[in-house]
Amino acid sequence: MSEGSLPPFGISRPGSFPGLVKRALGRFFGKPRHAEIPASDPALGTRAASVVRRHADERATLLERAERLLGKALRLEEAGTPSESAGNRAERAWREVEEGLAALRASFVASEGAEGAEAFDRELGRRYPALGLKMHGLNA
Repeated sequence: MSEGSLPPFGISRPGSFPGLVKRALGRFFGKPRHAEIPASDPALGTRAASVVRRHADERATLLERAERLLGKALRLEEAGTPSESAGNRAERAWREVEEGLAALRASFVASEGAEGAEAFDRELGRRYPALGLKMHGLNA
């Protein structure tokens, strides 16, 4: 599979539904494994924080829906009655969240330059640790 054909944030297609659930939970609620990027411009960091916070506030319903669908799919899997449709709905919801963040990052980088990418990634890593780490691999 070529790098260009991978979904946003370098997330590969799951081999099984339990793997999807574990990866999604780890991405969203996980702890960063790498050191945080040092801040270069406090004003740029403040603007990035504002943009990410506003995006999360405006799309709170979408984030809650993705969490709810993932929780339902996980409960079904743990109960021994996996549902492919529940897993597909959860995956689509998370993909929508990730696509929105990727578009927001591209917009922020276009307005702020290369330093904007670092500030955005730092703020995203602070707010959503594992998602922020995945962002570093994107070309804006």
